[in-house]
Order: sequence, then structure tokens, then C-alpha cells
Amino acid sequence: MALIAACFCLFPQVAHAQNSSSVDLEVELEPGNTFAEGWIIAAPRFSSNLTYPIVLDHLGNAFHNEINPYRGFSFEQQPNGKLTWFATQEGHWEVLDSSLQVTTIIDFDGAGSDFHDLEVQPNGNALVLGKEIIEVNVEDSVPDPTNPLRSIIDCLIQEQDSLGTVLWSWRGSEHIPPTWCTHCNWSSNLLDPYHHNAFQVLEGGDVLLCLRNMDLVVRINKATGDLVWALGGPFSDFTFDASTEVFRHPHDAQLIEGDHLLLFDNGTGKPSPVTRGVEYVLDLSEGVATQLQEWVHPDGNYASSQGSIQRLETGGTLISWGTASSDEYGGGLITEYASSGSLCGSICFPSNHFTYRARKVPLGELPMRQGCREELACNYDAAAVLDGVCEWPGTACDDGNPCTEGDVVNGDCGCQGTAIDPGSNAACSDPSALNFNPCAPPGVDGGVCQYEISFRADATAMAGLPETVTLLIEDNPYPLTQGGFGTWSGSLLLGNGTWNYQFMADGVLDSVQRTFSLPWPLPNGVGEQRGCIGLSAAACPGCTDPDNAAFSPFASSDVLCDGGQAVGCTAEEAVNYSAVAIFDDGSCQLTSESSCPQDLDGDGIVGVSDVLELLMFFGSFCP
Repeated sequence: MALIAACFCLFPQVAHAQNSSSVDLEVELEPGNTFAEGWIIAAPRFSSNLTYPIVLDHLGNAFHNEINPYRGFSFEQQPNGKLTWFATQEGHWEVLDSSLQVTTIIDFDGAGSDFHDLEVQPNGNALVLGKEIIEVNVEDSVPDPTNPLRSIIDCLIQEQDSLGTVLWSWRGSEHIPPTWCTHCNWSSNLLDPYHHNAFQVLEGGDVLLCLRNMDLVVRINKATGDLVWALGGPFSDFTFDASTEVFRHPHDAQLIEGDHLLLFDNGTGKPSPVTRGVEYVLDLSEGVATQLQEWVHPDGNYASSQGSIQRLETGGTLISWGTASSDEYGGGLITEYASSGSLCGSICFPSNHFTYRARKVPLGELPMRQGCREELACNYDAAAVLDGVCEWPGTACDDGNPCTEGDVVNGDCGCQGTAIDPGSNAACSDPSALNFNPCAPPGVDGGVCQYEISFRADATAMAGLPETVTLLIEDNPYPLTQGGFGTWSGSLLLGNGTWNYQFMADGVLDSVQRTFSLPWPLPNGVGEQRGCIGLSAAACPGCTDPDNAAFSPFASSDVLCDGGQAVGCTAEEAVNYSAVAIFDDGSCQLTSESSCPQDLDGDGIVGVSDVLELLMFFGSFCP
């Protein structure tokens, strides 16, 4: 396990390699801050055989931190969701499963694989960087024109399908003269004019390529292989705005939002080199690059090599500082910034430990198996590579039985609890009841079951609608709530047995005595108890035609569809108000003193005609 602590303790600066199973990490979180949610993955290393792939959460806790000799360089997640890294001893890329075991090997066909970058697309196609030593004539650059031939490391890119068949290839020396190199020693017999370290497949298929030793970022037309444009170096298609600092020795260049360029600027060759992350805005029509924002190394230090940058889903930025060390710990570091540019926190490595690249993987998208990795634990998972919760004898658990309590892992690694005393005299075993107790002995009537019973009283058979309706059950009154269409409703909790009830309208007891039963157990649930006040029926006569003014969804007949005492004007302020009307037929006639100011035409209804009348005055000025 990694040592995770706040970075307010000095870390001893040791010059020798840390030859242990994990690397010591120090995590600094700014006060009140965390990293953005997700997993930070990287692989700090002291040397090729002392490489430590790490996975940290947003709080800086290490869930994976293990030595992995000769594997882990450029550890990251591909666009197809798989994890990959470069195996330095074998010289090829490895695609990994959820236990970090190799499932597929990707190698450059026809030349050596370059360890800097790989991109595996969702369709399974892989773009691979390659390198090959060739001899070229560079008479315009070498100090001795009589000896113009030099061996160079050529820049190669190749696209392969999932079977390794080459679909597309590109050679740098055919499109970019090696003499564009701004950091070459032309007296040397072997030159690395390109030093290709990153590429990005853009929407539409073009490829963005980052060339460190040319101080150059280019966009390649994939269909033709020609350069769409070049930014930086001696033959740039762009000029830099007067207030913009030019990059040197770039890494990890990426186009975001179509015209924003994000890259890691090592700063090599500047008068006072300080490494930074930087974002430019590219004016593609005018050919001008303008610096939008930058993130300078926290201690103002310089990285001679390596480094990465990533724009996060939150708008923040994650930066791995390559070989630029922190002053306090002597090794490399990873920092995360909020979208505002403020520092969220840092992950610090011990002396002489650096990481080429760091990436943030969103929550739920990291394809690594998580589980208990303690071999003596009850739930040890040999395939897990992310630390998870371990269970030991005495650890709380859930045996899945709702009728046990105090569940713990026993000595045999089983989950066991103590049976709950159901208290059969006070437990309801009827699933239909609100207080059903699944632990009650089945088939036992404890006499405590409670059911929610709904009541509805229909008053439309009365001469006029009452103001109040009350439910009287076992001589206890319960006021009901007025609803639509002349009904009142409410609900009660009742137990098993036979219940007698009546309705009261405006304090007058309905002559109809009603009865219903709640047997134990209840066979088919409980339906709504309905009654028509003044009649023994469950529903009152009315009108079932929804287009009729007397419509009621509770009506049992259509006797009111043709009008009658239940249909009329129900607005009390109307001159033709009917005290016995239950259903309003739209005939209300209001005086000019109507209390309804929205009723502009005075017909007792706020309707379409009122809207039309208002529109006649729309746009006019009030005095």
C-alpha cells in the first residue's frame, strides 16, 4: 500500500532507487479542495525496471500502487476503453484486461515501435508510432557541406486493424524536411530531427502530430499525407500574437473545441526555461495563434523531457510535469487545476522518480477489477488489482435474511445473524397490511394488522350540495375532503373485522347504514368504500357523457344528461345562481360588480372570449 498523507511533512530526498513493491507518494490537497471525481492513473519510475503503475481517487487515496518492471510507460486508457502500456524490454504495446493481464500485443509492422504514443479507436483500429534509421542529405544544415549525409531517426505512423493488417501509413521525411529541426547537433552522425512524441486522431480522420525537436505541431491530411498547417518551428503557417509566448520542445499537443490547442511546453532553449502547460486559440483564417491561459510549474522548475496535459470534463486541467522536480520532494509531480485556474492539489513523487504521462479516467469507466487483495481475508479476490473492502471474522455483513440481526462474518467466513423474536402476539403476517412483518410466523393472526381504507361519498343525489360531509364509523366522526363532481373523500387505518359506517351531510345523518368486512388474511386487497348519500347505491345517478355539462366519472346512469335540478349556474355571485345546481352548465350571468376581474365579458366564465377581448388592447398605452 502507498503512503498517503498531507504534504506538510518533509520527505527525505534520497538519491538512490526505491527498490520496494510500491512507490512512496505524498498528496497535497489545497484547503477545502479535492481532485475532480474520477481516477488519476500514471506510472512514476526510477528506471525501466523500477516502474510503478498507480491509480488514485479524487481524495488522493491510492487503490493501486505496485512495482511492474519494464512495464507501465505511457500507462493510459484508450478511446475504446481498454488500458494499455508500453513494454520497454519487448519493445511493443500491450492491451490489458481488468486484472492488468496482457490480452493483445500491438507492434509496428516493418519498423521499430516508438514508445511515446498509441491510440486504439472504438472500432478496434490502432494508430501506432514507429521509428526507422535512414540516411538523408542535409547539406543545407551541416557545417561541412562536403559531408552532407547523415543518419536520422525517421518519424513513422501506421494504422492497423484489429488483426494487425496495415490500413494506412505515413513517413515524416516524405512530408517534413529533417532540416526543419531546431534542436539538432548537425555534427553528429545520428540525428533525431523529429522526436515524435504524441499524436491525436481528429474528427474527420486528420492527424495532429507533435514534434519535439522541431518545436512543431502539424495537422496531417490523412487522405493525402500532406500538411494542412504547421504551427511553430522555422516554417510556421501561423504567427504568434505579440503578447503570446512561443512554445519550445512541446509534448502532448491536442486540439480541443476545434480551434484551441492544448500542449505541454517544456521550454527548452528559452533564456530562462520554465516548464508550463499552455492553451492557445488558433485563428485558422488569419493564421494567428493567441495564448489563452497557462499553468507554470508550481516551483518554477524546468523539465528537460517528458510531460503531459489533459482537459478534464469539469473544465479543469491535469498536468504531469515530466522531469521537472518539486523543490520539497525532489521527484516529479502531477497537479490538477480547477476550471478557474486555481490549484486543487498535487501528487508528489520521491527523488528521481518521474512519470511520462498522467490521465484522469471518469468514475465508472476504469476497466480494473476492484476487490479485497488481502490473501488471508474471507473475500480475497486473486484477480483484483484495485483495493476494495476486505471482510474478516467479526466484520459486519448482511446474510440476506430480514429476520436476523447483528449479522457478522463468522469463523468459517460465512455471514450469520441472530434470529429476531417476532413477538407473535404483536406481529402482522398479512402481506396486504401496511404493518406487514415478514418475520411474523405465517398463518398467525396477531390482531394488529392495519389496512388503509379509502372512503368516497357522492352527494349528487341530494337536493343541493352540502358544505360539509363527515364519515361516522363506530360512532367516531372523521371529516372528509371535498373533491370534484360533488364528491368527498378520505382514508382511515382500520384493523380486521366488520365495520359499520354512515355519512353525515351538514350534520344530518344519512339514513343508510353501510357495512364492509376486513377478514384475516385479506384475500384480494381492499377496495374503495363508496356511497351515494340518500341512496343505498355505491354511486349516484348522473351523466356518463364526458361532453355533457352534467358529466361525472362516478355516475351510475345518464338521468341527468338532459338537464335537471342538478344542472345550472353554480357561481354564487351570479344573478342566476342556483342553490340546487351541482354541475355548472355555463349559464351564469354576472353583474358589472363581478368579483372576477378576469371575466372581461361578464358571462361568469374566464374563457376564449375574454382572451380575444384582451388582445384587442394589446400594445396600447395605459393613461
